[in-house]
Amino acid sequence: MRLEISREVLAGIRSAAAAVHPMEACGLLFGDDEQINGWQASRNVADNRETEFEIDPRTLFAALRAERAGGPRLIGYWHSHPNGDVEPSPRDVEAADDEGKIWVIVAGEDIAAWRLSKTALIGRPENELVERDGQLVSEQYLAWSIEPLKRFSHIPMKTGEVRHLVPRDKCDEDIVPLIAEAGYPAIAPILDELMEWTADPNWPICVPLMDYLVTLGEPMIEPIRRVLRGTDSGHKWVCLRGIVAELPPSAVALLRDDLLRLTEQPSEYGRGEDINLEARRILSLIYG
Repeated sequence: MRLEISREVLAGIRSAAAAVHPMEACGLLFGDDEQINGWQASRNVADNRETEFEIDPRTLFAALRAERAGGPRLIGYWHSHPNGDVEPSPRDVEAADDEGKIWVIVAGEDIAAWRLSKTALIGRPENELVERDGQLVSEQYLAWSIEPLKRFSHIPMKTGEVRHLVPRDKCDEDIVPLIAEAGYPAIAPILDELMEWTADPNWPICVPLMDYLVTLGEPMIEPIRRVLRGTDSGHKWVCLRGIVAELPPSAVALLRDDLLRLTEQPSEYGRGEDINLEARRILSLIYG
């Protein structure tokens, strides 16, 4: 899923949050499955407004009545975190109830969108007595049940600000098309942060993000170089195999000294040896 928030809504929420800081602000969001195009502030009726929020029921019920009468569609809620963290707090998870609604959290200039899911299939080992050959014996089996476990999943959101294109979760692969839409040089300030999400090919975001970064060519040289000169052997190997090897030869040539340095390092068991071999392979493809 991908979501867009209008500049007017974003500016309005930030302004409303700043007006009551250091208390938490809160309110409603309107729009559809792809865009937040309206918002409303609500009185925070929580007992402790510095760390909690509760939307005034009168505001909520009025919005629901208006929606039933053909008014704006209520798609979610927003609130602020005066502590500067846009991750849902344990209190947010505990209090959240409307599954499928969008939850937007604003903290200063930062903002993030989340979606709540509430159920999961759980298997627990249990024992039962069964009769075998005239004797009762204990056997273990999995007892499956659906339990109301709650968690928030991040929703990539297009805000018009490049900093919000940095993934927040390994499953944020839906943000890659937004990164591509922004394009280079707009994303130049976040290239190093994007590279951090290419460290593990098992992450859903890793391969599609690498596939896009390869298309940038020479602008990727410095971010790649910082990975190759770092200490994370696993990330070096993934970078060599998934990005460097796919770059145009003219771009790879700019990394020649770094590749030679990797081939000259003593081989180590596992990833270290793989790095040596992969660097040699890439050099051989360019220089024979």
